[in-house]
Amino acid sequence: MRVTRLPIPDALGTPESAAFEELVGVLNGIVVDLWGDDDFVETAEQALAAHREQEYAERIVFVAVEEGAIVGRVEAIFPLDPDSETVSLLVDVVPALRGRGIGTALLQKGEELAAEGGRRVISTYTEHPMKTLEPTDRLVRAPAGTAGLPRESRDVRFALRHGYTLGQIERSSELRLPLPREREHGLTMTLDGFRLVSWWGSAPDDLLDQFAAMKSRMSTDIPQTGIAVDPEDWDGERVRSQERTLVARGEPLLVTAAVHEATGDIAAYTELAVPADGTKAEQYDTLVARAHRGHRLGTAVKLRNIQELGRRAPHIRRILTWNADENDPMLAINRAFGFRPHALTGHWQKTLG
Repeated sequence: MRVTRLPIPDALGTPESAAFEELVGVLNGIVVDLWGDDDFVETAEQALAAHREQEYAERIVFVAVEEGAIVGRVEAIFPLDPDSETVSLLVDVVPALRGRGIGTALLQKGEELAAEGGRRVISTYTEHPMKTLEPTDRLVRAPAGTAGLPRESRDVRFALRHGYTLGQIERSSELRLPLPREREHGLTMTLDGFRLVSWWGSAPDDLLDQFAAMKSRMSTDIPQTGIAVDPEDWDGERVRSQERTLVARGEPLLVTAAVHEATGDIAAYTELAVPADGTKAEQYDTLVARAHRGHRLGTAVKLRNIQELGRRAPHIRRILTWNADENDPMLAINRAFGFRPHALTGHWQKTLG
């Protein structure tokens, strides 16, 4: 077995892209094995679109190759904001070959990249579908929140064995659509002093800078009790760059924002990544500015966005969302909409000496 860097091709369907396309197939097999469905399967076109965008985050991929076949990968994602101290490592191994040291070799390569890149904190993740979680008292818990991850999980044991600490648990939740009429009616409200604006794919020019400023707050205003998070500096061009990438992936963002009428500032917003086919949309950001909390703006923007989703993409029948386990206000909003538990995600971190 050898670990080698994977070049990112300029185009698909060429001799140079064969290894990249092979890796996409391997990763799709891994996610189907974990989840039992194709919710997180992606095409080679979608994967390449994500890797082409390197202006705000550098992605470096190494693969484990055995007998000429790719059997695992580590992807190091380096945020390129000037004050960034973190790097995220995504480590995956073909299920049938786990327990043979492949994951350890890939993780070590990722940690070498982190050290070479001058990063102080490494993040990595474990995913636990609800259907795989059995009742147990042997749990690993984060500093905040009420959930725990099973200590006997292979992935949990792997993280602990390599010196990682569980910093945060995210709850993934699923909402079935359409909303029952009585539930939608119960969530509907009249906003005093705010107006709702929706767009799909591209933010209006007159709101672009304010929207960018709100997105900068996502790295500082969300719960992050036990994890180190880099601040992110968003401007209009970064918003446009993300929009172009998601359009290239075939899943543009549907956004609803609450605009404060007295100042013209965006007070809250929510995003859904909406694919052209399939039945699942994914929730991206939802944020209410601290100065405007207490007006039920989180509920208002989410409801309007779901209504817009029904009009613009009626083929979508499910929404998946992720929230920090300690984010009680947003979890309460989700429960009011009818979201149900889907999975737990462990956010693990390690500080380099």
